Amino acid sequence: MVQKNILVTILINNYNNEKYLKKSITSCLKQTYNNLEIIVYDDRSTDSSKKILTKIRHKKVKKIFNLRKNYQSSALNQFEAIRKSFKKAK
Repeated sequence: MVQKNILVTILINNYNNEKYLKKSITSCLKQTYNNLEIIVYDDRSTDSSKKILTKIRHKKVKKIFNLRKNYQSSALNQFEAIRKSFKKAK
């Protein structure tokens, strides 16, 4: 049996990628499949990423802003970003 209208979730983890952030989100929104959500996790960026994200107002884009550093290891911080994003996904 084939299901129709399956919700697709796109996870974007971001840390100081202001140069590519808007283009990445725009690319996701231009997909031909419409039943999707985009979750962007910003891990305390020090560039203009947060400003870019706050300007994006689209019902398919959900934003998570990490407010504090959880681990000394960047790999563990990346894992935490993925975990929190999955928790927010429908």
